[in-house]
Amino acid sequence: MGERVRRGYVLCLGLVAVTVAGCVVPVLGDPMPRPVGLERTDDGHLKIVVPLCDGEGVSAVEVQEHQTGRLVWRASLPVRTAEQYGTIILGDASGFGRQETPLREAVPPHISVSVKLSSGSPTGRGFLISEVVGGGRVSDWDGEVLTEEEFRRRVTDEYC
Repeated sequence: MGERVRRGYVLCLGLVAVTVAGCVVPVLGDPMPRPVGLERTDDGHLKIVVPLCDGEGVSAVEVQEHQTGRLVWRASLPVRTAEQYGTIILGDASGFGRQETPLREAVPPHISVSVKLSSGSPTGRGFLISEVVGGGRVSDWDGEVLTEEEFRRRVTDEYC
């Protein structure tokens, strides 16, 4: 009986190791997306701040309701310099060549923003709209409030 218990124990440890490895390896292999910022403009609009590395540009932006994944706004092919270089007013399609999903309602209280970059780097973050600040300040990924310039500098230092 002692041998069967030992074999069962070894088998159990093996299954645990495979299970843990199966769960951990993909997580370790996935890079964290580069964060984007969100701030409130003086006129109350929401501005998406996308720090870029040298040579990068914005290709598309997508906003979803965080809990449901419902698409709220999507635009692509930026035509203005501001949008190409990472300053996007949520819902303003005038700086884009295509608007696949117009913003037709109030922005939900909890959103996910993802931005497609020309480099293919993953970029995005979730936001509680009630916590978005203004005055040229954004919250970084740790919740610290920074100026837009400092936020851009920290992100590019970390990811570029």
